[in-house]
Amino acid sequence: MLLRAIAALSVCIVHIQMICNLHINSLIDYLTNLGQQGVVIFFVISGFILPYSLYQKNYVLKDFFSFLLRRSIRIDPPYWCIIALSFVLGAVPVSLLNLNSALLHFFYLVPFVKGANWFLGIFWTLSIEFQFYLLLGIFFPFLMRIKANLSILILIGLSITCILSRLYYHGVIIEQMPDFVIGFIAFMAYVKKISLTKGLLILFAFSAYLMIFVSIKTGAIPLLTALFILLYKSQKEIQPLYFLGKISYSLYLIHYPLTLFLVGKFSLYTTNKYVLFFGCILLSILGAYIFYLLVERYALKLSKVIRLSR
Repeated sequence: MLLRAIAALSVCIVHIQMICNLHINSLIDYLTNLGQQGVVIFFVISGFILPYSLYQKNYVLKDFFSFLLRRSIRIDPPYWCIIALSFVLGAVPVSLLNLNSALLHFFYLVPFVKGANWFLGIFWTLSIEFQFYLLLGIFFPFLMRIKANLSILILIGLSITCILSRLYYHGVIIEQMPDFVIGFIAFMAYVKKISLTKGLLILFAFSAYLMIFVSIKTGAIPLLTALFILLYKSQKEIQPLYFLGKISYSLYLIHYPLTLFLVGKFSLYTTNKYVLFFGCILLSILGAYIFYLLVERYALKLSKVIRLSR
């Protein structure tokens, strides 16, 4: 929950600062802009928690469609509701809505169709996650059946191949593959498929490669996230962060369209960008909590009804 809270709040802050056009100084702007790395934290978390969940449930390939259905029920209804809300709030022009654009969003196909665009830019991460669900659901049994060292070698090799190919398409999992792989390595160490020492050595070595050959952020943020997952042992819950972690998906979804709406309304009454900025953060958190109560928690409960075969 703590990592989810940090990730969601980081993304929220950087987007709200951008929409409010708030600039303090170059250093603060740079640090705030690092909030975009919150999506990387989400990817590493998914790379860890979803394999861990499948591992606990003794997932086999015949569970594939049940797994996809469960993830779809968990993720899609809130996503669809936010799309509808975005049109209602005027955050997205109604003129963009047609059968073609609706189907592309419904099936997360926007990145694969030339000239297609997301209704809101934040949706690209959901497409990445869905692609990960497909790959994980298909290959997880194989990765668990072979030697752990070979599994990790294959995944790191795949990541490096993606990097060397330079075939980067925004919204396609190729570019984010290292994030999920680092999460998966952390999972392997957590369930003792490999020793913690070996896991840490592999994480540091792979992250060093990313920092040298891609960028420091590309290696450092996933590494720090994985280290937190493996080494943070405190049982004490920090209640405000636990709360934000609980509503993190709702906060991620609602903050952007709600801020576009709020800035459009509030700017008629104040030109103080600090008031707009902090007001939008607080109202985004409030809106996320309401959205969680009305929509997300029911999707979460319903998704748990779907059982895997074992």
